[in-house]
Amino acid sequence: MKIFVKISATLVVGAVLGANTLFATGFNLSAKGTKTVTVSNKVGNSIASFSSKAPLEEITGNASGIKGSFTIDPANIEATTGKIEVAITSFQTGIELRDQHLRGKDWLDADAHPSIVFEIKKISGVQLVSSAAPKGIAKGMAEGTLTVHGVTKAVSFPIEIQYLEKSPADVVMVKSDFSVSLKEHNIAGKKGIVGSKVAETINVKVSLFGSTGA
Repeated sequence: MKIFVKISATLVVGAVLGANTLFATGFNLSAKGTKTVTVSNKVGNSIASFSSKAPLEEITGNASGIKGSFTIDPANIEATTGKIEVAITSFQTGIELRDQHLRGKDWLDADAHPSIVFEIKKISGVQLVSSAAPKGIAKGMAEGTLTVHGVTKAVSFPIEIQYLEKSPADVVMVKSDFSVSLKEHNIAGKKGIVGSKVAETINVKVSLFGSTGA
């Protein structure tokens, strides 16, 4: 009985300790261990583009004020974590007056909430597209929290990660395409605008570029 209990306890502890690596998906690359990737325009121009399609008006724009970092283990893509911020003041729609309204209290309120923040907790459902050196490509769902207008919501976004081995530092490119509900983040706008001139849900596309040596 004592031997059985001891073996059972060992199996339980082993299962707990190995939970983070049991279902790990990785690239077939030379890079080993957890890497910190810093978003940097030295690698490529990171940008978030957005579009609003409403009955009376269609609006498109982008935001380039993106910063942040994340950690990734090329041998365990699921364990990726990090934090990305987008400055509200960097939002542009092509019309300066509209941009001022967008940053104002009726909408994103840049003074009170200067950034949109995405914190990634893990990546689920990882599927390898390519894993041969020097470049690995994987798709999955980025799970975490999104904070817009001071309101934080649990989210899950489709994501594509490209990991490129280079000298002197590796390069990582991330793409995602998702939507954000204004109502869920308490963005009401001026009365009668949302639903007529501004869509209730905003479509967003993000392209990030980072380096392990930034």
